[in-house]
Amino acid sequence: MKAAIFHEPMKVTMEEVPVPKIGDADILVRVHACGICGSDLHMYRLGVFSEVLCRQSEGGLIPGHEFAGVVAEVGKDVEGISVGDRVMAITFGGMAEYVPITPALLGFNVYKVPQEVGWVEAATTEPLANSLHATQLGSPADGQNAMIFGAGIIGLGVVQSIKVMGLDLNKVIMVDVSDKRLAVAKDLGVTDVINASKEDAYQRALELTGEVPVTIIQGAVTTPAVDVIYDCVGYIQERPEAAVIQQALMIAREYGKVVVHGVFEAPLTLELMPMVLKHLQVLGSYGFVPDDVVKALELMRDKKVDRMKLVSHEYPIEEAGQAFDIMCQVDNSVKVVVKL
Repeated sequence: MKAAIFHEPMKVTMEEVPVPKIGDADILVRVHACGICGSDLHMYRLGVFSEVLCRQSEGGLIPGHEFAGVVAEVGKDVEGISVGDRVMAITFGGMAEYVPITPALLGFNVYKVPQEVGWVEAATTEPLANSLHATQLGSPADGQNAMIFGAGIIGLGVVQSIKVMGLDLNKVIMVDVSDKRLAVAKDLGVTDVINASKEDAYQRALELTGEVPVTIIQGAVTTPAVDVIYDCVGYIQERPEAAVIQQALMIAREYGKVVVHGVFEAPLTLELMPMVLKHLQVLGSYGFVPDDVVKALELMRDKKVDRMKLVSHEYPIEEAGQAFDIMCQVDNSVKVVVKL
C-alpha cells in the first residue's frame, strides 16, 4: 500500500509498505483523507514527538491522526462495526491507504461518519472535537471579550465553536502572524484581528477592549478587559515574539481564564506573577472526550459549521512531502489535507 513516511526533519516521502494485518478485536480502515496537524509540523520541522505522532511500520514511521475512510476488514470479536461503514477513528499512522484500529471500540476510538459529510470534511473531525473541548473549558459568557492566539485549524475551530454555542460575546479577537489566516478568521465572524508580527498584541487588546484595574494592587495598575484567552499556538522556537502563554498571562483581566491547547517545542521560563496577582485560571486542554466527537460530526452533518472554509490545499498521497512543506508556510496555507 501507499503511505507517507517520515524519515527525518523536513523529509517525508510516499513509499510502498505492507498492508497491516489485524487481530480479532481490530478493524482495518481504507483511508480516503488525512489532515496534517499543527503537532505534525513540530515533528516535521524538528523531529520532536515522532514516537507519539507516528505508527511504526515495516517501511518506517507513518504520520497522521486526522483521517476518515471506509471499514475494509473487521475482526470477529468487534461489535457494532461492519465492512463498508464510513468512519473516522482515533489512532496514529493514518496517512496511508490502510490503517489498523487496535482494538476497535465504537463510540470510543471509532465513530461513524454521516453520509452528508464528505471525506475531506470528515478528516477535520478530530481537530473540531479538540476545539469544542477547549472552548467549553474556557466557558465564555455573553458580553465577555475572548482572544484567540493561533488561526490554524484549532483556533479557527474555537471561533466556530463559539458561534454554535450561540453566545453574544462583545469581542472575539484573533491573533496570528499570517494575514491569510486572519482573513479566514474574519470570514468566520471574529470582530477583530491582530497580526502579532506587525502589532503589539497587548496594546491592541487595550485599544479594542479598554482597560480595567487590578484591584489587589494599590495604585493605577490596569490590564486589558479580556475575559478568556485561548492559546492555540503553544511554543514555536523560531518565532521572535514572546511565548503566547506569557502574553496571555499579561493580557488576561483579573479572574480571567487562559486555556492552553498548543504544543510546546521546548521548556520555557515564565514570569508567573501576573497569574498570581490577577487570580487567573490557567487550564490545560488536550484532546477531547467522546461527546465532543459526536457533537463535531453532528455539526458538520447539519451544516452548522463549514469546515471546508478552513481547507486551503488538498494533495494526493504521492505529494505528501509537498503537502508538509506548504503546511509549514503559514502565509500561504491554513489546513492541508492529503487524499488517498
